[in-house]
Amino acid sequence: MTRVVPESFVAPGSRITEVKQRLDGSAARFACSLVARTPAAVVARYRFRDAAGPVDSYGWFWRRRPYLCYYMVRPRTGALVAVRFDVVRDVDTANPREVRYTDLLLDLWVRDGVATWEDDDELAVVTAAGLLTVADRARIARARSTLAAGHTRIAAELRRALVALGELPAMPSSVRSARGARA
Repeated sequence: MTRVVPESFVAPGSRITEVKQRLDGSAARFACSLVARTPAAVVARYRFRDAAGPVDSYGWFWRRRPYLCYYMVRPRTGALVAVRFDVVRDVDTANPREVRYTDLLLDLWVRDGVATWEDDDELAVVTAAGLLTVADRARIARARSTLAAGHTRIAAELRRALVALGELPAMPSSVRSARGARA
């Protein structure tokens, strides 16, 4: 049986643009590679370099969640670098060539198992300036609560999904090496 592919279908590996809309109306654009697209979410990979070398940042953009997630790993080994959750609204995945959202400033960084909230100071400034709606403030509170309680579980789910998609090895090589040394 022939599978019908809609015109809007974009194959994994195709270019997709991440568009981060800021509260001041400015926007930042990032050229990414599409990893997966479902009715509920888009997963895109953005590669950058840090002091230790290349990093693959897998952006998870859900239409209904009050946050997005960047799961950052070393490309060859799959070793975790960091996980960052950004509180967002208006995630739009309708355009097959881009994903858009509005950043609500608050971020949760997880490095070496330690979770740290960032940008509370900026959040206080925009709140005092009246740039956040009541709905925005409620969304931020809901995201903070959800992530404070569940960021470890969510990150583990994303890792399992990236392994299932063939993007990451089942276990980072550093962990495999350490286990082999103990045997």
